[in-house]
Amino acid sequence: MSDQQAPSNSQSDQPDQQAKSEPGLGPACMVVAILGLAAVCAFCGLGSWFVFSNQYPLAVKSIDKQLIPWIESSQLAIEDKQSIVAQLEDLVIQLNAQTIDRKQLGRLRNCLQDNPVLLWGGVQSIQKQASDAGLSTTEIATLERTCQRLMRMATDRKLGRTDLEFTLQDLSTTNRDGTSLVKNDLTGDQIRSFLKRADNILGRNKTLNEPYQVTPAEAFEILLKASLAPPEESH
Repeated sequence: MSDQQAPSNSQSDQPDQQAKSEPGLGPACMVVAILGLAAVCAFCGLGSWFVFSNQYPLAVKSIDKQLIPWIESSQLAIEDKQSIVAQLEDLVIQLNAQTIDRKQLGRLRNCLQDNPVLLWGGVQSIQKQASDAGLSTTEIATLERTCQRLMRMATDRKLGRTDLEFTLQDLSTTNRDGTSLVKNDLTGDQIRSFLKRADNILGRNKTLNEPYQVTPAEAFEILLKASLAPPEESH
């Protein structure tokens, strides 16, 4: 809005002055946008947690009004949605009570901003479609193990949100509101493309090729606890 060129008459200065004097919603909200299936789970005013004195109310509003509704409408399995929302509701209670110090608040901000687990509904959708897409039994087993290895990377904090976005990029469709979801009619070749991209990421990080049975909700809990743990326990 402020980028538009103002008319030359003197009255045009009034809206500009009013806009400058009134704080926007940005500092008080968490933007949970998806770009090419990217739940960018980033606070509009992440920095505002440290600039403004009322950091805790801003954090509560971000989680309660933006992040939780986004999760509830995501592709995550119902049980994962319910568990993650419950964890966030407990977190809101702690924030309201201010039992989380400001250093923890900073780590929490980073955890929610760059959390690949919140995109895992897309991965779950791929797994559900694998058989109908024509993947062989061997390929389906490879897909299962690949997803487990990606989850291990996520809980080890070696997989960023943008890494997972990249692997899902060619399998998603963008809605009019800017959100994107993994398509419901994936082909075998599209899923194989996902496997190839994922394998490149896993190979670069030398991720163990072993079973890792952790649900998205459990992984979110691991990351959340790590962000709130004392520094000596969070490494």
